[in-house]
Amino acid sequence: MSITAPGIRSVPATEADRRLQLADAALGAAGHQVTDPVLREYSRRVAEGTMSAEAAIAAGVAHIDAR
Repeated sequence: MSITAPGIRSVPATEADRRLQLADAALGAAGHQVTDPVLREYSRRVAEGTMSAEAAIAAGVAHIDAR
């Protein structure tokens, strides 16, 4: 499975950081936190625009199921 979707464009690192901070804040407000480094990496890739959300979800579920 390819993790980079056609037509997905990357964004500057500062924009990716802003997107991750917003996601972390929203999760934190709901009392949640993503601490798994693999899942954090998938989140970063989605925020950077180098991985589709659909691919990240599929990869994340596979990662969790493999435990």
